[in-house]
Amino acid sequence: MHTRVTLLWMSLLVAGCRGHEAHDEAAHEGHGSAAPSELPTQSFTVWAARTELFMEYHPLIVGKETKLAAHVTEMPSFKAVTAGSATLTLVMKDGSTLAGTASAPSDPGIFRPAITPKAPGACELRMTIAGPQLSDSFVVGPCQVFTDEATARQQLPHEAEPPGRITFLKEQQWKTDFATVPAAEHDLQDGVRAAGEIQPVAGKAARLMAPASGRVMLAEPAPVLGMPVKKGQVLASIAPRLTGGTDRSTIAAEASAAEAEAEVARTAFDRAQRLVSAEAASTRTVEEAGARWKVAEARLTGARGRLAQFDAGASGVGGGRVFQIRAPIDGTLAVMDASSGQSVEEGHDLFTVIDLDRVWLVANVFEPDVPKVEGARGAMFTIDGYDQPFSVDETNGKLVTVGRVVDPRTRTVPVIFEVDNKAGKLRIGNFTKTVIATGAPRKALAIPDSAIVDDAGKPIAFVMIEGEAFERRPLRLGIASHGWTQVETGVAAGEHVVTRGAYEIKLASATGAIPAHGHVH
Repeated sequence: MHTRVTLLWMSLLVAGCRGHEAHDEAAHEGHGSAAPSELPTQSFTVWAARTELFMEYHPLIVGKETKLAAHVTEMPSFKAVTAGSATLTLVMKDGSTLAGTASAPSDPGIFRPAITPKAPGACELRMTIAGPQLSDSFVVGPCQVFTDEATARQQLPHEAEPPGRITFLKEQQWKTDFATVPAAEHDLQDGVRAAGEIQPVAGKAARLMAPASGRVMLAEPAPVLGMPVKKGQVLASIAPRLTGGTDRSTIAAEASAAEAEAEVARTAFDRAQRLVSAEAASTRTVEEAGARWKVAEARLTGARGRLAQFDAGASGVGGGRVFQIRAPIDGTLAVMDASSGQSVEEGHDLFTVIDLDRVWLVANVFEPDVPKVEGARGAMFTIDGYDQPFSVDETNGKLVTVGRVVDPRTRTVPVIFEVDNKAGKLRIGNFTKTVIATGAPRKALAIPDSAIVDDAGKPIAFVMIEGEAFERRPLRLGIASHGWTQVETGVAAGEHVVTRGAYEIKLASATGAIPAHGHVH
């Protein structure tokens, strides 16, 4: 697998190099005998509302046409803009303007508007992108128009690229899963980390079992896994086996026989009492007759009870009576282990109905951390597959309990929060990474957890210095909360950290195979 990833990465590198060679050829067009590659390259990286612009160009010189390579990325997808037009406007200090338009990208994501300045002096560059994929306008930044090349070389000396820079071309960024986020202040809370699980609220889950052995008949329309159900809704019926002694005719016959036996026993008891009164029999005869009567009455009571129980859960008439399986609560049909015509034994699990509007987050806190969470009122947790973390606070949940028994195997105590789940995103059995808040919120400079890379056991982040240049920054981290972690050193406010694509940049820094930067491509 590692070899396959490396081969894919090397193919991207080669594609990027070829793309930049083609860009160089285009940039040389129209520059006569002068070698524009000898002139220092200027560049801008701008983040606008929906656009990231990385633009490179040779110095602006009076009377000389300059093509600017504008790499336009659509936010927040971080993919190349492949359609539309780009207009670059040069605004001089006196207010005069000069515009150049590229009606379409020369390569996916790269527009090449050209301008020919008419007078030297300070200026400002502005950009407008218009198309089906993106429309945006913004200021690129200050610029300078030079009288001639000699003046440009004198005022813009070549600068060596700082050591440690990692080049990762836009062509590679657009072809990988890539994203950046600016470091900024966020409300963070100290907390205790714990593994957790989403479970049903106690009393809000019901397992429905077969009350008798027989054949299953699903209700009409047939229940479907995941559908909402109402309390009392019929989900299925069980037709008892006739040979099992549990059909109504058999139970009714047993009740009738018990009633007859009880009547005979009562008559025998009355006769024994008369004989004793006439001194024609001993008192023992009465006692024995009374005992037989009590046994018969008990059998009759049991038979009548079974018949009443059958009738309470059955429908229909005569020999067609069946047991109905009804939902005992409002909820969602979470488990379904029954099909029409299926034969089941008494006690067989048929359905599970769970009320999912509110669920429990059960976090297992290690024994030494339990005192820290005694007064907890909120928590944050993440679930694989969701980019954004979930939170528990007074608006959508509550602390239910902090367990009083330590699990002897894991040495953990369950801390249970009840969480609102009307959106239906939380599923029973979801594994969670939980942080239980233990302090007051405070603002701190933070970056997303996804921007933190483990490098030989030490946390680092990759910072975008400009569109195609990155730096590896060792980090000193603080508290973590709601998917963000405090950065004490390593990243400054406003710097863009890589949240997706860090592995590819790390690989680029290790291979050293990407061409050196510093030319208009």
